[in-house]
Amino acid sequence: MPLSRRELLRAAASATGAALLGAATVRAVPPPVPFPAVTWLPDPTTGPVVARALPACRYANLPALGDPDTDWATMVLDTTYRLPADFVPRRLVSTRKAGMQAGFEVIPAVVDDLRAMHEASSADDAQIAVRWGYRSYAESKAVFAMWSRQAGRQRALEISARPGHSEHQLGTAIDFRSADSLLAPWEYDDWGATRPGRWMARNAWRFGFVLSYPEGETDETCYAYEPWHYRYVGRGIAETIHDSGLTPRRYLWETYQGRE
Repeated sequence: MPLSRRELLRAAASATGAALLGAATVRAVPPPVPFPAVTWLPDPTTGPVVARALPACRYANLPALGDPDTDWATMVLDTTYRLPADFVPRRLVSTRKAGMQAGFEVIPAVVDDLRAMHEASSADDAQIAVRWGYRSYAESKAVFAMWSRQAGRQRALEISARPGHSEHQLGTAIDFRSADSLLAPWEYDDWGATRPGRWMARNAWRFGFVLSYPEGETDETCYAYEPWHYRYVGRGIAETIHDSGLTPRRYLWETYQGRE
């Protein structure tokens, strides 16, 4: 009988170490389809603009649109769009600067709001901790290779981001865990149902973080539900995404990446 995703995660953790885990998981998707007809989006400064509809999920290696050093808040990274192998953020700092544990890194723009969110979660008795921050291209490559060895390439494509496609490489994505437990968030039946997980779902947007892969949206996000994986986009964009009810991928594409 094939191992479940949770069993595979546990097996991989013991075989390669938990430090290599936490890449965004991927679900097999149908072949690419042509872009649908254009849609109209309101723009607060210029009025209606034409935008290409959100692309269907597919596996490709197209260069991400924009400069990751300056467009980190609006860039779409998914199973199609990727960062260069040699991209490393200009500067990375320890999450210790945000009052959290050392050993993980983010870009400096994340620190102040990460500190505020950590303090707020602690005040509400739902303290969060960091499980993973920045992940290099080489680390993502090692993660994907590990999954390919453990479960076969096809299974790896379903549960692991290929190198260059992970938001962690931007230095703005963080995998969170409960501060009162060293258990990895993917070891829970649903970390989103824990007190810290529920707190994050309700409040992360207030501090500039959005849930990249919400439950039930795999066909749109191209990734399986990951209640621990949050991406920092800044308070303004996070609030707009929250109020829109859209997934981050759809909002960022239609607002920034797919405009004509």
